[in-house]
Amino acid sequence: MEGFRTPVQASPRRLSVALLLTSLMPGLGHVYCGRARTGLGIWAAVLGVFLAVALAWARWLFVPVLPIVVLVAAWTALQLALAIDLRRIVRADGADYRLRPLNHGLTYLAVFLGLGVLPVGGALVYLSVARVASVEVSGFAMFPRLLPGDRVLVDRRAFVDAPPRAGELVVVAWGDRPAPGVGRVIATGGNTVHLRDGRPVIDGGPLERTAIEQMRVARFGPADAERLAALDGYLERLGERAYVVTYARQRPLLEDPPPVVLRDDEIFVLGDNRDAALEARAFGRVSLDRVLGRPRYVWASFDVEDHARAGRVGLAVR
Repeated sequence: MEGFRTPVQASPRRLSVALLLTSLMPGLGHVYCGRARTGLGIWAAVLGVFLAVALAWARWLFVPVLPIVVLVAAWTALQLALAIDLRRIVRADGADYRLRPLNHGLTYLAVFLGLGVLPVGGALVYLSVARVASVEVSGFAMFPRLLPGDRVLVDRRAFVDAPPRAGELVVVAWGDRPAPGVGRVIATGGNTVHLRDGRPVIDGGPLERTAIEQMRVARFGPADAERLAALDGYLERLGERAYVVTYARQRPLLEDPPPVVLRDDEIFVLGDNRDAALEARAFGRVSLDRVLGRPRYVWASFDVEDHARAGRVGLAVR
């Protein structure tokens, strides 16, 4: 029949489906409701903010509670605002909504995968491979600064432009140990290093140190307090840096390692808990190509019984 047209099927939009889609990807619920431009605009704005936050996080590796609370609150407020708008749209269209070419399940899946999963997943893969790593502390070589069971964020690109300097903390891949560890750079290329009773002697001169009467472990338990009570503390100075080091009051009988002359492409790394570091062999010359990055923040922590030490999350490692 001339002029005959197949009627477009009416299909009311379901608010539950719209809310589910927008929870997976902000703006996708609007696409489902026929507001494709609005939905894609919402996602473009959210994606831009996500990438900006991801870059900022890669730069500073922040874990403190306040930024996380702000991000969670912002995400919750966004989802609430989108839910209110979707409810208005579904009510306005009622049961007379006419299906459009984009109203297919494959369309929503393609938008979700192509605009949602790929850019977000790509950004996360880039961060995990090129910018950020994690290392688990397994011993007491850095006690009381770090505890066994601490998980520490590592900035992989911290030493791309310049090698680590004396006094800085580094994460290194020990040649004879399966897992990387955290230590402090005591000397750099060209220096001669000798450890006398655990005290570094650089080019013939011992590092300056001052005794400390009181020490503390940030956010720790009774067992760590007892361990700390058995240690003597000193404020050691290396160049412009000052940091706390510890020695056992009843020192084990450990032989001093022989002096080491560092090549230009080497550093000497030593834990701040000197006796524990020497006993665990967590010290020595390290090639610069085995430096994995700089430790930044504790992002998780578990004790020997695998109980979470939530109070240590966000602790800066300096």
